[in-house]
Amino acid sequence: MISSLIKPESVIVRLESTDKESLFAEMTESLVRIDPSVDRNEVLDALSERERQSGSIVMNGIAVPHVECPSVRKPMMAVGISLDGVDYDVCGVGSRDFAESLIHLVVLILFDRKSTERQLRVLADCARILHIPGFYKSCLRAGSAQEVCNIIREYEISY
Repeated sequence: MISSLIKPESVIVRLESTDKESLFAEMTESLVRIDPSVDRNEVLDALSERERQSGSIVMNGIAVPHVECPSVRKPMMAVGISLDGVDYDVCGVGSRDFAESLIHLVVLILFDRKSTERQLRVLADCARILHIPGFYKSCLRAGSAQEVCNIIREYEISY
């Protein structure tokens, strides 16, 4: 269950970032605060490389960047919400007019290198919850990090 990976400290209800690079830095920082042994630069490099190979947008307005990093000891997850949207620079298009490049909900997942089976379960659980009608809008309406955690738990029960 993904709710076991979410802590209010890793939920950012009002992202400050307006572009993908600063988004990754902002969200990574929330996870480094929880576990200082996580290597910030390693994570950011892995995220950049992952995005070069294959984008992480899973639905209109939603991205799920996920990477393996040697400094990560156990899976970690951060959630970020931006009502204005983060320019995700889809297919090299960085224009605000390109609506599909604006991301409003981001689920960042860091995995250790030994958890391949768990990775698949977490990603499958994430996909299921993201496809539940109402989940996305409920998250965007959340007023606090704890509320986002509660929403995730509630929706997990429904699948």
